[in-house]
Amino acid sequence: MDWNYLRTFHAVSETGSLARAAERLGISHATAFRHMKAFEADLGARLFDKVQGRYSLTEAGAEILGHAQTVAAAFEDIERSSTGVDRQLKGRIRLTAPASFSCRYLPGLLEGFRKDYQDISVELLTSNEELNMSQRAAEVALRVTNSPPDHLIGRKLADIPWGFYVSANYLERKGRPLHLADLGQHDLIGATGSLARRDGFAMIDREYRTRVVCRCDDLMAMAAFAAQGLGLALLPADVASQSVQRVLVLGDVPANQVWLLTHPDLRKVERVRALMQFLTPAIRNAFELD
Repeated sequence: MDWNYLRTFHAVSETGSLARAAERLGISHATAFRHMKAFEADLGARLFDKVQGRYSLTEAGAEILGHAQTVAAAFEDIERSSTGVDRQLKGRIRLTAPASFSCRYLPGLLEGFRKDYQDISVELLTSNEELNMSQRAAEVALRVTNSPPDHLIGRKLADIPWGFYVSANYLERKGRPLHLADLGQHDLIGATGSLARRDGFAMIDREYRTRVVCRCDDLMAMAAFAAQGLGLALLPADVASQSVQRVLVLGDVPANQVWLLTHPDLRKVERVRALMQFLTPAIRNAFELD
């Protein structure tokens, strides 16, 4: 049985009017009429007689009304209970974030959040894919994107610049490049697969292909190669590890944007609000932004 049919039946029985029942439920008159016809068809009984413009219960309708009132009261209890839970600073939050943030930034930040909100448990889902937040696969998303999904709400936290990163032991062996033109005298880590089509990596292949000593299709793998001293890696700042340092900024490559997002239905859930308010200044500070 469709709960919406029962809700419409209950509203019509209380108001005596299909129009007023539709207005109470926030549905159209046509939808309320369709609900009632479908409900009567499912039950195989006529539930109302229309007398002088008012809907009056039949004997079958009166028999069902008591059950409908019990179910309606139960759903109202559930709604009140869930609203109370949403207003409490306790419970579970699922946060989804890319691997770069999950490994480098979030462990320390979530430790601080835990100290302030000991009754809130955060589950971190490491993924670069968009999860179905409408079905609460995650409540909060930290996403690196220049075009956040229209069905989510949130704020941009930072612009993440690209640059060339290198390890200390490489600098000891090969010296420090001071200008982009110096890349022609250095070992470079190139890209392959779809990553090779991005602006900065296309420039490397176009102008310094002979200097590429190895390639990979993952930014975190590139950072690991650079940390081992294989060469210079073109990376966004969030991916670069603490084992490498930036020696050149590549301003021609548009900065990545990092967004903190949630579903509109969750913006008034207190634990979601608390996590987003905590992460916003913390991540901005991590990139030295106000």
